[in-house]
Amino acid sequence: MLRNKKNRFPWISLFVTIGVVSSGIGITWCAFLWAELCGTLVINKMVFKGATILNEDQYRKQLDEWTTNNPDQISLLDMQTVLEKHPYIKAARISHQYPGIILIEIAEREPIAILNGEPMVMLDSEGVVLPDIGNLIDFPIPILTNYNPAPELYPIGDRALSVKVKESISWLNLLRSHYHELYNNLSEMTMENGNEIILILADYPTRVRLGDSNTWSRVEVLKQFQQKIGGKKQLSDFTYLDMRYNNQVIVKERL
Repeated sequence: MLRNKKNRFPWISLFVTIGVVSSGIGITWCAFLWAELCGTLVINKMVFKGATILNEDQYRKQLDEWTTNNPDQISLLDMQTVLEKHPYIKAARISHQYPGIILIEIAEREPIAILNGEPMVMLDSEGVVLPDIGNLIDFPIPILTNYNPAPELYPIGDRALSVKVKESISWLNLLRSHYHELYNNLSEMTMENGNEIILILADYPTRVRLGDSNTWSRVEVLKQFQQKIGGKKQLSDFTYLDMRYNNQVIVKERL
């Protein structure tokens, strides 16, 4: 008898679990049905998270046509697709937060350089072209000059097509990661004589000639040079620094 009673216990537990789950689903469904009748599922608020590069109002404009619709007329996936067409958005996730709230989580593209051209545009770490929407002055980032300015090479929202620009963006990514101090003090990166890289610092300014090959190893030499003179002089104390010769730094001091 005891054995038979024990064998019935798992079935009782299973029925109880099914009943609890079914009740939860029913209560949730009734709550949403009641909310729809009362109008509480109408979108009356959009909450943005992750908007630091641009004001969230810039992204809100992308979704204006959805703000007055009911949730049963809205495809959150379509909203996400529309929002991700904004050039400053790398990825987005949209979810419905009961009652009547849409939560929009975004990952933005951060400009790391400005391309001097007509029109002037910015580029992120992946070489994606970002338009100037009156915010150029908000970013103290280096300007790329003497590159091919043809507008068709810089489609807004897509990666730049210029090989030299893409190479320079990859180079600036390295600089920002491994020599942050120099990147932050960089006003301009220009190409001369075809492929020769020249850096112009924001302070005073100082010109740093890197040449057209082995440029990263020369940056490492510059970094060691700066550490060696640290406390006594700054790079801005020199009119120019010529790094084109192996393991040498030729300088001209500022008068």
